Amino acid sequence: MLVGCAPPKWRYIKTEHDSRKERIQRTKVCVIDYSESADTVSRKYQSTPRLKAFLNTPNPSNAQPDVRLVIVEDLSRDLVDMLGEHYDIDPLFFLSHIGDYLFHNTRDRWCELPDLEVDARERSHFTISYLRPRYFKTESQFSDAEKQSGGFNVLRRLDSDRSRKSLQHSLLDKPDASVTLTRAKSSLWIKPWVAGEPIVAVLLVDPTVTPGHPIWGGYRPFETTPTMKQWAGKAQAEPNAPPRTSLFEDVVYWCCKLTPDDLKLVKEDPKYLALPMYKLIIADWLVVLKYMTTMFALIEWSFAKPHWGESPGDIDELLQKLSPWRRNVPYYQGMVDDTIARLFPSIAVVYPTAPANLVVPAPDISKGIYSLWSDFKNIKHQLDEHKRRIQSIQTMATNAINTEEARRAVKQNRNLARLSFLATFFIPLNFTSSFLSMSPDFPTASNYITIWLFFVLGIPITIFAFIIVDWTKPGKKGITRQAWLRAFPEKPKVPEVMGQQAPEPGEKVKKAKTLAWPYYRSDSSHKLK
Repeated sequence: MLVGCAPPKWRYIKTEHDSRKERIQRTKVCVIDYSESADTVSRKYQSTPRLKAFLNTPNPSNAQPDVRLVIVEDLSRDLVDMLGEHYDIDPLFFLSHIGDYLFHNTRDRWCELPDLEVDARERSHFTISYLRPRYFKTESQFSDAEKQSGGFNVLRRLDSDRSRKSLQHSLLDKPDASVTLTRAKSSLWIKPWVAGEPIVAVLLVDPTVTPGHPIWGGYRPFETTPTMKQWAGKAQAEPNAPPRTSLFEDVVYWCCKLTPDDLKLVKEDPKYLALPMYKLIIADWLVVLKYMTTMFALIEWSFAKPHWGESPGDIDELLQKLSPWRRNVPYYQGMVDDTIARLFPSIAVVYPTAPANLVVPAPDISKGIYSLWSDFKNIKHQLDEHKRRIQSIQTMATNAINTEEARRAVKQNRNLARLSFLATFFIPLNFTSSFLSMSPDFPTASNYITIWLFFVLGIPITIFAFIIVDWTKPGKKGITRQAWLRAFPEKPKVPEVMGQQAPEPGEKVKKAKTLAWPYYRSDSSHKLK
């Protein structure tokens, strides 16, 4: 509250007085009033005093809404003060929405300590963490987006663990293109219900950077495609679709689509009021999972490329691409598990460690908030499958490393074979020179016969050594052995008869000795009497 933004940003803005003033007064709010007897009304505010004046204005009894939803993008000190005072909101609601850390340093005073599950279920607010994928064509786009994200009051880093570089330069992609998976949050506070008052909820959403665009164009619309007859009747009208300019605008659009039947479900379970936000979260998770499937497929395909392995750095490059996933997937699983615990407390209590493929009974998965259970179950199942796939790719990489080492060992053995072949010639010559050097007169001008002895003795010994080495090659592949076989071919082997193997050339044939089978027959005729 003193800094006006996330605490880690203070060192960058403490001398920027104009920026601090703008951050403190920043406001972007949309108030949506729902009523069963009237149309949905939405109002947007860019000023905290105007928003406060509207909220403090009493509504006539006949114009009081049944449900009110306040959607807030980003946070500011004035906004936290005003909403917290007007609705008596728990400060932990705003505190849990500020940071995006997976873990904290021991010196961080803003560390978010975990809550007991029994206490978290009793609170009127909760926070959901998820991922928002975004594609950048060039490095300049990413730099502009990173600078823009630094202007948020909440802490939302595009590339928090600096793994973007490791995932670049993948197959079938541009060199400067990159994809970021930003850790995002959405928080919902529900006012304790009082008889005669409307249901009130405050929904916090993250701001959106302008550079880049959602990967693959973003999520699919949550409405069915209109038929040709419906389209022909409104061919001249502008198509009704979400703006897709920011998350805030999309949430406002879909929240204004709630029907009277949805309002009845909201009165039964107020968490249903943020159903459009939950759908957007699920859509982002599904896009992230599809991106993970693409990256893992490209990594596995890299092992099967014909030219893979030509460079020793190929394996290191693939392992670098796999390292961010191996490190972060357990955190992603924790995000999904925590979301299930917040949205489906009855399932989380009865089945706290249920696997994704377990059929868990829910109160009624056909309507209400529990209609999303199958989607979150699918997300959890896919994350578990991706974790197993990472382990499989690691095993594949280990096998590839072992194969490459074996291939290099074969090459080294070939080099050693060449050295052994050279030694076959030089060792006899070295022996001859050593033998002749024992003479004190070698070499002298008066005794040139010793030099002739070197060649007379050395050459025959070398030839004899070469014949021995060549003759003993395995598989009869030596030159001398092949010449001998051409001059004296081996006799064909006699086929096996009665289980006996044909003898080798030069082997003595053993004569078979047969003995009469001992057979003693006793007189047993007395047994028949």
